[in-house]
Amino acid sequence: MKFERPEPLDTDILVCFTCGHELGTLGSVKAKMIAAFERMKKQAQQRKH
Repeated sequence: MKFERPEPLDTDILVCFTCGHELGTLGSVKAKMIAAFERMKKQAQQRKH
């Protein structure tokens, strides 16, 4: 990803490189990715049992 400054802020808006669609703020995208990762971990644990 390309950001305006070396250290992006959680309030920076992320935009799709291909189509230009606004994905939300860096903070909101991070939160969604963490939640999705937690769901994946939970599903993987359920499959093991």
